[in-house]
Amino acid sequence: MNKITKLFGIDYPIIQGGMVWVSGGKLAAAVSRAGGLGLIGAGSMQPELLQRHITKAQSLTSRPIGVNIPLLYEKAHEQIDMALSLGIKIFFTSAGSPKKYTSYLKDHGATVVHVISTPEHAINCEEAGVDAVVAEGFEAGGHNGRDEITTLTLIPQARSAIKIPLIAAGGIADGKSILAALSLGADGVQMGTRFLMTRESSAHENFKSLLLQSTASSTMTLMKSTIPVRLFNNKFAREIMQIEQSFHGDNLKQKLNEHLGKFRARHGMLEGDLENGELEVGQSVSLIKNILSVEDVFKELLHDYQEAYKKLSQSL
Repeated sequence: MNKITKLFGIDYPIIQGGMVWVSGGKLAAAVSRAGGLGLIGAGSMQPELLQRHITKAQSLTSRPIGVNIPLLYEKAHEQIDMALSLGIKIFFTSAGSPKKYTSYLKDHGATVVHVISTPEHAINCEEAGVDAVVAEGFEAGGHNGRDEITTLTLIPQARSAIKIPLIAAGGIADGKSILAALSLGADGVQMGTRFLMTRESSAHENFKSLLLQSTASSTMTLMKSTIPVRLFNNKFAREIMQIEQSFHGDNLKQKLNEHLGKFRARHGMLEGDLENGELEVGQSVSLIKNILSVEDVFKELLHDYQEAYKKLSQSL
């Protein structure tokens, strides 16, 4: 047992990232049943839909599950109250100040984890009273930090800055990278892309099949002037790139909002429009060569971790 398994009451310090459109109740329950911590990604959900996914997850497992809530969404408070009313006690918050809801959640008996991208943000989280932080490197899919700090350098800096439990994220997709993260000072890991590419994720099969063809250069980070986001390189991503090259200032923000405000992420990740949809995925995607069940992913992760640990011990 380490700090993360003790904090959440789980078997392995492995957390499934709360991803929009792909991490619903089915995936979260599967990860929790396998011994990790499954998170429902509430960012794309109205409170009523979040209620259905929580209820579904609770019907599939009695193990702990959590909810990831991006604080930039206008209905974040409604989502929080909905989850609390259904007995959720683990909340991962992101895309906002940790001071906004941490006290409120802890007053309701919840465990609070906040996602950060710099050591300074980690310090702010500790001061705000969160129970742990996720330090997410620039390799991660979806929304990213403006400072472009990679996981390899972020984790040891965050570890030196705070005393509370630390979870590493960004570019972690196999047992070897779990070992590396723990070696750098993390107490556990959060993995998004690896669990996106499982049978239980709600990502469209077209999306999963496309990702199996990924190369090391298949993703790109765009919208650095507003909210950086890592996307798969498709027609939609290239259109965003063209807008960024053609417009500036308020005109740029207006054009980006117009282009993004067409349910592009839903069309791409959930409905399988591979050209016109927004496809959020991390750099580790090119390392993943199969679509497995969550149970088999855990078996593979644990086997690879043990083999990597044994090999490293022998080499030293």
